[in-house]
Amino acid sequence: MDIPRKKNIEDLEENNSFQEIYDFLDSHLEKENSDGFSLGFSKNIIRKIEAKQQRRFNVKIYILISILMLMSIPMFVSFISSDFILMLFSVVSKYKFTFAFFIIAVILIQLGEKMINSRKDIR
Repeated sequence: MDIPRKKNIEDLEENNSFQEIYDFLDSHLEKENSDGFSLGFSKNIIRKIEAKQQRRFNVKIYILISILMLMSIPMFVSFISSDFILMLFSVVSKYKFTFAFFIIAVILIQLGEKMINSRKDIR
């Protein structure tokens, strides 16, 4: 069975078809793929899937935080008295710069994350 195979290879070599195949491959590999997907297509799809999964996770976390806050509001309201309000107001007024710093820090972190993610999308 090796004899016909060798004979076919010898026939191809005689016809110089190997060179034709190499020339055909060279000419088509140099061209950009016009009828298929781009080279970065799979990366874009993976990035979009990961972003969608991250959004789902974030929504779950936000729902959990919302439920915990809704549960804590009635407990907080039950502790309200005039002494408690005065004590709370004095703590807030004493540490107002610390509270302002934390609020500004959270806002800046969120804005920075949005800017970083937008620059990743550009690439």
